[in-house]
Amino acid sequence: MSSLSPAHRAALTAVVQACPDASLAQLGGAVAALPGDKAAELAVIVGEEARDRARRATAFAPLLPLFQARADGVPALVFPPMVLPRVWREAKIGEEAFLPLLDGAAIVDGEWTLAADRLCARAAAVLRDRPRGVWPEFQRPPDGAPPSTPAELAGCFDLTPLARTALPRLSVWLERPDDNQMAGLRLLIQDCLAVAPDGGRRMIDILFAHVADAERMLRVVARTSRLADREVTLSHSDMGVFVERLLASVQARVQGVAALRSSLTADAMQTVVDQVGWCAGVLAEMDITLQIRPDSSWGKTARMARVQVSGQLSGLMKSTAAAVHAALPTKRRTIAGRMTRMSPWLEAPADGEPIEAAAALLTAVAGLRGAAVTFGCEADRAALKTEMTDYLSTWANEALDGVADGEVDNPDQALRLVGIAARFLTLIEALEAARAVRRRAATAETARLP
Repeated sequence: MSSLSPAHRAALTAVVQACPDASLAQLGGAVAALPGDKAAELAVIVGEEARDRARRATAFAPLLPLFQARADGVPALVFPPMVLPRVWREAKIGEEAFLPLLDGAAIVDGEWTLAADRLCARAAAVLRDRPRGVWPEFQRPPDGAPPSTPAELAGCFDLTPLARTALPRLSVWLERPDDNQMAGLRLLIQDCLAVAPDGGRRMIDILFAHVADAERMLRVVARTSRLADREVTLSHSDMGVFVERLLASVQARVQGVAALRSSLTADAMQTVVDQVGWCAGVLAEMDITLQIRPDSSWGKTARMARVQVSGQLSGLMKSTAAAVHAALPTKRRTIAGRMTRMSPWLEAPADGEPIEAAAALLTAVAGLRGAAVTFGCEADRAALKTEMTDYLSTWANEALDGVADGEVDNPDQALRLVGIAARFLTLIEALEAARAVRRRAATAETARLP
């Protein structure tokens, strides 16, 4: 019977350990279909690695989100992903007898939680005693950045028993907790402070990693003490860093919106809508959750962000009107004698960059409806929608009048442009006007059939 040599086994084990989780699952399925004794041994290696990762995920569950960057890009406490398997391999040495308790662990507390907490304590000890062994690439983070250090990660591992009991209650703290539930949150912070002076801030960092909508974490921060919703108290505590991170992210997004405005593509405009909507959500949550003084540093930063976004949205709306007029232009036409009037230019291109730029801008204007309220631009947005609805409806109806009266040299081209006008009306959610234009266009098309 042929089998893997020790060198081959060591090499394959190293390759399997380096596989990402998704690739490991695919590798397991592929190896299971291969014939031969060597393939069977490889399948055992893959299975052991998959089981080991499942145990690690159970033991280190409260901290797992800390090993991947936030999807929204908000500054947060994040550790390098490669540190996680290294810490696990060191932490489980000598603890092999407890590892089977983690297999098929239930949600309720039991022996598996004792084993998990024991392994987390071992991980904290490894990070304190041999930090370079598990994190050889460590470089001290720059000033003002989240403290992603071995000592910080060790401190987070110290809090995993408390975090394990806190996470099931997180959804309640994010909504409308009653007095008893808020008291539970405050007791949790006190317990964390008993573990370490900055344990409260670390616990909020751990919980923050489990919350996708960053602004919602302000509700938890504001409930960590009876006066935490007051800026004077919060700004002088460890918890104030979370507000500062959100404001820094708002400022970065505002600058990104300014850079994107020059690109009139659909993707760029969708990014503008997403970024402005995110900033609106954060600032609105701050208004509701925190008592921020207008003349404070936080108040000035928030006000400046509002002013900048408001100005950018105003410019965006002006660009939208100009883009629509460029996509569906008018030209002066002689009526009788010296009498002229502006009429639709029915020889304009029915496709190309001007059409797509106008469509992208109109889509953005419609998508900014909620955010415009926060930034004080909803009246301007509503006025633009009314103006564009009138312009596009008038343009389409006059073009259709020309087709019906036989005054148009190329009726097919004119009807294509009318279809674009109906599309634009749909994009700005002027649905009744769009349906009216499409009905008239359908009637005109039917009348031209032989």
